[in-house]
Amino acid sequence: MKLLLENWRRYLTEFLEAPITKLRVFDFDDTLAHNVAKVKVVNAKTGEIRTLDSQEEFDAYEETEGEDLDYSEFKEVPEETKPIEEIIKIFRNMVEHPSKDRKVMIITARMAAAEAEIEDYLENLDIDISDVEVVGTAGESKSPYIKKELESFPSINSFIMFDDSEKNLADVREMMEEDFPNIKVELRQPKIEDGTVRVPIFRDQRDTSKSIADSINYLYKQPRRVK
Repeated sequence: MKLLLENWRRYLTEFLEAPITKLRVFDFDDTLAHNVAKVKVVNAKTGEIRTLDSQEEFDAYEETEGEDLDYSEFKEVPEETKPIEEIIKIFRNMVEHPSKDRKVMIITARMAAAEAEIEDYLENLDIDISDVEVVGTAGESKSPYIKKELESFPSINSFIMFDDSEKNLADVREMMEEDFPNIKVELRQPKIEDGTVRVPIFRDQRDTSKSIADSINYLYKQPRRVK
């Protein structure tokens, strides 16, 4: 009888819980924390090593025969890794929000082996991440992971993503437009310029081209004065 009551109580709790309507996704490196690790490009024939020193260099890198990418430095989060306080504050507010209608995730290009390291790092910042899922994609696209979450929670109607990579954001935006056109989407690309952190709405070449086209169309539609 006691077991029956416990099962019934658990069922009522799950049934009465607010449905998940919001998904919030954060990158880790150069979004939540300053990245000190480097991706190494190793020439398999000569053993020569060079590094990709920024997200822009990594995004621009094209696979080359005879070259391998070494992510070994991304297995750990070194002690000297400093948080990006402005983004950490946003993350903390979302994680600690009293409403239970949201899911917060960290999706990183790091390997799965780094997931526990990221969890420990954030816990050392006194952030309760018991309800936060950390996923390492090992350099693969983040879109399939986000798509899987959205399919698992069909009640989601709002999606926000923070990521410093233009490539990641463009990839996710394309997926959202194609597969989830009815979900409200907000993509943010953190930028650090002269020590100042900004978190602007993501804009890429497509947005720039559209803005120019709209301006030209507007000018052509204006009535012309007869001299």
